[in-house]
Amino acid sequence: MKKTFILLSTVFLFTACQSSTSAADSRLPSSSPVTAIKLKDVSDHWAMSAIEGAVKKGYVDGYEDSTFKPENNVSRAEFVKMVVTAIKEPVKSVSSGSDWSSPYVTAAINKGILRESDFSIDKLNEPISRLDMSRISLRATDVTLQNKAIQIDNDSVMYNSAKTGLIQGMEKGALEPNSSTTRAQSVTIIERILKVNHGGTLEIDKYAVGNAELELKHTNIFTVMPHIFGGEQIEKWNSENLTLETGDGLYKGTMDQIVAIDLEDPNDPNLGLLGDISKLKWHNGMSASTSRYVKDGYMNSFVLYFKGHVDYNKEPSIYKDNPQPTYSLYAFKNGDPQAMIDGELNAPTHLFIDKFGDVPAMIISKDKSETKAYAELSISAPAIPPAPNYNKQIFYGLVPKK
Repeated sequence: MKKTFILLSTVFLFTACQSSTSAADSRLPSSSPVTAIKLKDVSDHWAMSAIEGAVKKGYVDGYEDSTFKPENNVSRAEFVKMVVTAIKEPVKSVSSGSDWSSPYVTAAINKGILRESDFSIDKLNEPISRLDMSRISLRATDVTLQNKAIQIDNDSVMYNSAKTGLIQGMEKGALEPNSSTTRAQSVTIIERILKVNHGGTLEIDKYAVGNAELELKHTNIFTVMPHIFGGEQIEKWNSENLTLETGDGLYKGTMDQIVAIDLEDPNDPNLGLLGDISKLKWHNGMSASTSRYVKDGYMNSFVLYFKGHVDYNKEPSIYKDNPQPTYSLYAFKNGDPQAMIDGELNAPTHLFIDKFGDVPAMIISKDKSETKAYAELSISAPAIPPAPNYNKQIFYGLVPKK
């Protein structure tokens, strides 16, 4: 049975990280004048400004050897203490010893930024993960989430933390929710908490937001292509709509993700889905031989990449043996067919390498495709006529006005 916080009867049996008795690992006394602290290991560190600000504010200390050890891990208990101290939440009966953090944990729970169910008491002294850090930070900046009746799932935690700028991504916006958190990362996050709580706004990592949106919604179209999909939603996005079952019970398929890619951005975290871009062609409505290579002047485009699977196909004589459901996009006006044949990418069209259909993606020119008033995404079963394809609308919304 999972152990949880029992505030009135349980003694918290843990010690703080960095508890070595050597002089090098001893914290500076809290009474030391902060102006006397000159940290010798942060001068060229990416978080120098946040670290120095945090030490001056007094919610974190350096060490007696004038180091901060910015890359050392932080425990859950330590992070809770820093947040509670930084936001100046009242703490009662602070004591030293094995239960030093109990009052801070109690204060955090009373404030609503920590839940008894977040993690068990025997794991308080373990390194805090980016997910745990994000959850606490999000609650610390949102009064609504401090209401104990309000629950938020892990994917929503990462998405909302990224969307508000509380967390930045790692390389190419990677979220890494299970990775541990360093002292430098911790104070950087807490400085962001304080900025939000004082009415400030934070820099947003668009790659992190897109990655978080993919995890939460199974798409990143709202982050990468808001000028198309960011308007009023008539058929609101619902991940459950990504699964299609035919009425005859013979076919079921799921679109796992719909991924928007900015071809013009070499740092787009999803470019790898397309493989060797130099081999990609776009279908000009005629033949594979007359279609143009994407690399030859068409990189100023978005791609919608469809990742799906077939749950079952009980009758291949009715439904084609395709690897995923059929997909459709309606958001753009038809371009001049002859101009498209001649090499003008004036409407969304399919990508391919060797033959039509071998790449599950569509390319959309940024400056040549003219939008309609609405955008729609649909999936359907790959029916063989005259069988019905059971088309399913998964999104319908207004295209934002320019």
